[in-house]
Amino acid sequence: MLADLYGRLEQDSWRQNQGFTSEVAQTTQLLLEATTDEQRAAILGGWLEKFQPCLFGRVAARKGLISYCFLTEDDLLSPDLVIRNKIQQARTLWTRLAYEGKRSAFILLAVSDRLVNALPNENLLAFTKQLASLFLLEDVAQDQIYMDEIFLEMPGRSRTTWRWNVGVNYFGAAGDGRWWQDHRIPGGIGFSTNSVGHLIKSGQIAEKMAELQDLLGEKDDTFIATKVSSLPTALEWAMRTIHNASNSPSGKATELLARESNATVLACPVKLPNFLEDRNHCTYRGWYHTDITIPGEYFRADVERPANLPFHQLDFTYLFNAELTNPDYVTTATGRRVRSIEDDELPGPEKTDRLIPAIVSIADEPRLIEAL
Repeated sequence: MLADLYGRLEQDSWRQNQGFTSEVAQTTQLLLEATTDEQRAAILGGWLEKFQPCLFGRVAARKGLISYCFLTEDDLLSPDLVIRNKIQQARTLWTRLAYEGKRSAFILLAVSDRLVNALPNENLLAFTKQLASLFLLEDVAQDQIYMDEIFLEMPGRSRTTWRWNVGVNYFGAAGDGRWWQDHRIPGGIGFSTNSVGHLIKSGQIAEKMAELQDLLGEKDDTFIATKVSSLPTALEWAMRTIHNASNSPSGKATELLARESNATVLACPVKLPNFLEDRNHCTYRGWYHTDITIPGEYFRADVERPANLPFHQLDFTYLFNAELTNPDYVTTATGRRVRSIEDDELPGPEKTDRLIPAIVSIADEPRLIEAL
């Protein structure tokens, strides 16, 4: 049970001597002192808006597009069934709000002083895998890619609905000051899901709905627009995110590569700013794999990056390469349409009956009399 694994966590002696950066220490203290989830959401959202290196995460936090689920120490000492049910209730609410275009990201955060100061080792890894399993409702292993899913319905009679795969990534307080600190988070440990494709399409709908509301003299804040207005824009933002990776004790854990002049390289779909125009828009390098849910290398006490870690060649092309050999463009970026009105209104017996003509008297049809 998660409570048993929680009891096995060990204190990080390096952390006791090193402490945390001021922004993590202050935010952690506020999270530990908070008494409601509403307070915790405001506190964490404020931190994400300023200190989360992912620009998409910052936008989502600023616009209120993140749903949260917080587990306190009392929750963590409860039976697994109770913990699982709390997570799934929050996950279901997020699914509904995302379907309505009101959310694009979800964060599960276990908040406790013991987790904040836990040594990143096999005990914390076991706890993390069990927490992930309660979240994703399947057995979760380290060094694997796990996906959640998110949906969006277009307003109107067509009820067109899209589905996206969305990655699930681990974040922990132990990362603060270590080589993988771009995956740090105040308050404890948790998981983040963030769909760029959903963020873009819901924003595009919001922009058009705002134009319609202005035309009609109406105001409705249901739909939230952002500056991430297209997939080419998202490519630039993704490159900016990697470019802005923090300088850890071992340098940047992810970095842009030099642009290739090879004729076979895919054309860049957007005009990049000067500081990015000589960078590779197809691939980048990471000392951890940005798609892996629970990287095993996060659960070592090393402060500096271990010398034997390989680097990973990572991908930007899911945001613009529409070739059949790149299905991620559909499943992760544009979204796959899973429903439209035609799916819901296939003729059934009662609809078929309405297609059968009937003989009526003109005298019994006032609208027809008026028309004639």
